[in-house]
Amino acid sequence: MMTKYLKNVWMYHLVADLPMMAFIYPWVVHHNTIVFIVFGGLIYPFIYRPIIDYYRLLALGEIQATDFRKMWKWGTLYRFKYYNKLMFGI
Repeated sequence: MMTKYLKNVWMYHLVADLPMMAFIYPWVVHHNTIVFIVFGGLIYPFIYRPIIDYYRLLALGEIQATDFRKMWKWGTLYRFKYYNKLMFGI
């Protein structure tokens, strides 16, 4: 179901970047460094973003459904192979 929405480049950027923007605002207001380190440094780049990128690449037909484990290959650097597809859809 998510692949249907992530085919659109604008929807992909909204889904991928909105949680980070929603997180940064309270951090700036309350200066909670531990939350910033845990979410901004660990959860977002190593868990949330690979999952969203997997569904985007799946929607574009660039990878197979069995390639889910590859999204964590080389510390998530595997996704940069598809940078143009992810960011621009080209």
